[in-house]
Amino acid sequence: MKNLITFFVLLCYACAKPDIEAEKKIITQLLYDETNYAATADTLKWYNCWINTDEARFMFVAVDGVWETIGWSNIKDGFKGAKPFDLKLKRDNYTFNIGNDVAIVSFDQQDNWGGTDGQKKKETRTLKKDDGKWKIVGSNVIAVSSFEKKVTAPFHIAKEKMALVPRASFRFQTGLGGMAVGYMEAPAGMDFTPLLVGLPNNMCPSPHWGYVFEGSLRMKFPDGKEAIANAGEVFYWPAPHTGVVEKNVKYIEFSPEPEFTQLMNHMPK
Repeated sequence: MKNLITFFVLLCYACAKPDIEAEKKIITQLLYDETNYAATADTLKWYNCWINTDEARFMFVAVDGVWETIGWSNIKDGFKGAKPFDLKLKRDNYTFNIGNDVAIVSFDQQDNWGGTDGQKKKETRTLKKDDGKWKIVGSNVIAVSSFEKKVTAPFHIAKEKMALVPRASFRFQTGLGGMAVGYMEAPAGMDFTPLLVGLPNNMCPSPHWGYVFEGSLRMKFPDGKEAIANAGEVFYWPAPHTGVVEKNVKYIEFSPEPEFTQLMNHMPK
């Protein structure tokens, strides 16, 4: 009788304990599918990989900062307008911590998200059982490549050969060791504000360091403060800001590339 009871106890324990190897395969496939649905912009299938409640979390960490999106409705909104692309994906070094209803999975990833091949990331997914099926409830991404020091070769170019913002007298060059350079000649009275509408605060999102060769500019900041940079002066303009040309001006500025690129992509619009 004692042996029979022991048998049933062990049988119940075996039934309650998840088949870890089988669960690993199911979870790995889910994570692969979710990423590919996002890359192909298959909205409905991508939604179905997630817990669609306020529990959902997405966090992205890069050298420029930390972005966290809380709640499924906000995560879903961030997917609006997604366009399909040819994803190049590699994952390895998986670690699994799997319980009956909750699992945490970490892995190393290389991809071409955003158009750059071979981006390195460390990623973690938190999953929960929803009606007996694993679904994602949390995603944490660390953009490892963004923390790597970039080596840039020496570079020089005539200002006339720098890229020109369409319909503006602003020239720029990016790819300079994480920095960008801009050169501008503008007439008195020119107001930068209309060029910035649609950016956060309707202002320039990038700080600038520079030098005024001729003329002067008056910069405006959200707190109401203003600063004028005149010919012969170096300047620093924190973000966000906008400005007006006081006197016909020629100046050069240097800016962090990510924020500056956001500005350059917006201005032609």
